[in-house]
Amino acid sequence: MRRKSAGFTLIELIVVVFLLGAFFSVAMPRVFKTGDMSLRSASRGLVTTIRYLYSKSIFEKRIYKLSFDIDAGEYWAEALEGNQFRSQEDPGYGRRKLPSGVSFSDIQTERTQGKVGSGRDAFILFLPTGIVDSAVIHLRTGEDNFFTLSTNPYTGATKVYDEYVEFNDRLRNLAER
Repeated sequence: MRRKSAGFTLIELIVVVFLLGAFFSVAMPRVFKTGDMSLRSASRGLVTTIRYLYSKSIFEKRIYKLSFDIDAGEYWAEALEGNQFRSQEDPGYGRRKLPSGVSFSDIQTERTQGKVGSGRDAFILFLPTGIVDSAVIHLRTGEDNFFTLSTNPYTGATKVYDEYVEFNDRLRNLAER
């Protein structure tokens, strides 16, 4: 009389190991890509701030400026009071720091002559007429992980790309109008 086997055959074990290997080769790079998650978080924060300032500028009929400290990885909003921009203490647009590991690669607006890669010279203006400076913001983690944010000057909408995208011609054409 033959006993029933309680174990697995070699072929069954090989199939299970192969399937697990295929699963982990697809899933693990996404799980361990924390830089991508930090970039997404940073871009969401910037997009939210840009939308907030766009709406606030129209609603309050005031000029706002989103300023960047590229070296420190910070950005903050300022309102025009008289003839000078002043930082506000409102939690909606106070000074913000990019998440750890994320930095500004460069920023380009209609008002800058080319890309600004360091310092505090980059900013985006929000006018009460519903116009916002056309801008391209490049965020990065590491050497080759980039996100690009591009503002629409007429709607204030910000488009996010998960790569480094050049917009030199677009900014040049908008600046000439």
